[in-house]
Amino acid sequence: MKEYATPFSMLHAVSLLSHRTRLEKFRRAIEQTVQEGDFVVDLGTGTGVLAMMAARAGAERVLAIDVNDESIAYAKKAAALNNLEHRIEFRQSHYADCVPSDKADVVICEMLSSMMLIEQQVPASIHATQKILKPNGVLLPASSTVFALPVECPRIWKRFGVADLDFPKTVQTASRGDCRDLGNLARVVSFDFKSLSMERVSSQLRFEILESGTIHGMLAMFEAHLTEDIRLSMEDGWRELLLPLGTPVPVSRGDEFDVLLEYEPGVFDSLVLEVSV
Repeated sequence: MKEYATPFSMLHAVSLLSHRTRLEKFRRAIEQTVQEGDFVVDLGTGTGVLAMMAARAGAERVLAIDVNDESIAYAKKAAALNNLEHRIEFRQSHYADCVPSDKADVVICEMLSSMMLIEQQVPASIHATQKILKPNGVLLPASSTVFALPVECPRIWKRFGVADLDFPKTVQTASRGDCRDLGNLARVVSFDFKSLSMERVSSQLRFEILESGTIHGMLAMFEAHLTEDIRLSMEDGWRELLLPLGTPVPVSRGDEFDVLLEYEPGVFDSLVLEVSV
């Protein structure tokens, strides 16, 4: 019996094909990076689009990994449709089980999320560097920086109460239209994906309150670099992540708002927020 009832992962992967600016930036980075004859590994291949870009850029061999069998089946059809099936090996596997016999010249690992909390970008990059990539190989993307700021967002906050029933507060995707910024933007953490250790993020942040209101949570976002000159931003198809507080905090302009933000990258339920005004 399957562990899920619908092919949601495949449907989600196909929907990402509409994120054209993101894919165009990856295409440019892959064409800058992949050399004729290279061995490329694509972790979390989804539709296979980045693996096919690597094959088109001159890779002799591409190994494309995804844990979802529906995604692998779809990606195989796409490769055949583009006459690239002889250059790409698709394999259903968890990234942690991928240890190819030959080291890769390039590893593509696009598991980015708003603060590297939900997706497996950090642990997958560590595995790629230790078990897959040549010492002088290239990892795409190369780095990322996470930012956060305090926001008021009553519409999302109201989700946690329905028909006199209360629900635990949990992280939620959000858009700028859902939230009102109450403080300055602060850097939480920076990741160099080729030089990582699996350490818990712990960042003490201080914000100056710029607008009076009620803080419902922290809004987290990121920017990343594929290469030195190709930058990814939230506008390339990602949504911000709201980290709700346990209790809303009224603030006035000029206040200082302190937050201890801790989490283990890739572990959804590891988030801790401690606040004081």
